[in-house]
Amino acid sequence: MAEIKDIQKVKEIVKSCIFASLATSDKGQPRVRPVSVFMVDDLSFLVATFAKTRKVAQLLGNPKVELCFVDANHRQVRVAGIASAVDSIEEKDRLMQKYLDPKMWQRFFKGPEDPNFILFKIAPRQVEWMEQEQIQYHQVELTVK
Repeated sequence: MAEIKDIQKVKEIVKSCIFASLATSDKGQPRVRPVSVFMVDDLSFLVATFAKTRKVAQLLGNPKVELCFVDANHRQVRVAGIASAVDSIEEKDRLMQKYLDPKMWQRFFKGPEDPNFILFKIAPRQVEWMEQEQIQYHQVELTVK
């Protein structure tokens, strides 16, 4: 029962955030930047970006990432995971239609076949959340596939 409560809390916090911070590694140097993130039903996350950004090279060079969400009430969600590029145009189209805000992506990309459009899916390996003024994170039990 605690698992469902934790997952619901994670979804509540993530949905209340406009952006997340994405941490990558650049030859051992941590790099953090705000990104628009879209949560998928299985607690994985989508990050859409331009093909020629530094984060693409960093994600392809080292797919280990962390996302950090902090909402207006200072509640936090941290997600450590593995990023992989979605290569299939059909899968990109399906994910775009289901999860991405068309107002956002249509301003930047012509569609799933646009060569400037890269979609990364982040598979979570560890998810934790914390309420404001708490000093310990709550671990979410994940079934890693």
